[in-house]
Amino acid sequence: MTEPELPETAQPSEHQPVRDRIAIGYVPGVMPGKWFRRWEDRRHQPVLHQYPVRADAWREALTSGEIQACFVRLNWEDQDPSVEELREEFRAVALYEELQVAVLDRDHILTVAETLTTDELTAESEPQARPRTDDADMAVELTAAGVGPVILPMSVARLHHRKDVTYRELTDAPTVPVMLVWPRDLTEADEAAVQQFVGIVRGRSANSGRDTPARAEEERKNKKQPPKQHPKAAQRRGGRGPKGAKATSASKNARRRRPR
Repeated sequence: MTEPELPETAQPSEHQPVRDRIAIGYVPGVMPGKWFRRWEDRRHQPVLHQYPVRADAWREALTSGEIQACFVRLNWEDQDPSVEELREEFRAVALYEELQVAVLDRDHILTVAETLTTDELTAESEPQARPRTDDADMAVELTAAGVGPVILPMSVARLHHRKDVTYRELTDAPTVPVMLVWPRDLTEADEAAVQQFVGIVRGRSANSGRDTPARAEEERKNKKQPPKQHPKAAQRRGGRGPKGAKATSASKNARRRRPR
């Protein structure tokens, strides 16, 4: 998947109000906590607000300004746009490809296998119709009751894990893309904050010039360097050491040769 060329991080205009916090949404199953923690650890501003959204409502939440960016899953819900359609309306970066799994009740015969194919699954049982991720908890409950397996993205299966079900990877099922999406018409201040968050999500280190908080960068520049230590000159043999060494040696030799 080809990544779009992202614009350079925008700098907020002096005449634009700067938010004290921005909201980052995420659909069910996506776990962005580690990226929020990195943002906090690096003392970035503004404050990020974690905002869970329904899988069928992230588009409206973005366009209405309710959230400024969102982690979304594509190619699952009926209303999901293609990647090309998505990028006509929003900015987006691909994050990872998610596996599909079959959720089974604990007593199902297929639990003896470590992985499954779609044919192996359908040969032994009739899976439920693919549910919306917003309704996945009900589908998993039906699986536990013996109605039949349900196919879900792995993170959604983990989200609704319970003791009476388990899941197996479907090795031949297509992966499900997860992306970070934000509107094209954000203010310069919000765009700058989202771009900085994109850098964290994509693995930019804390030492990167583009990811160093302003205060920390200023402290680094102003930090006093320790004074250089000049090593003392080593005394050389034959009376050629530092000043005074030759005269001292000569005086001692003269006293030794003085007749008694």
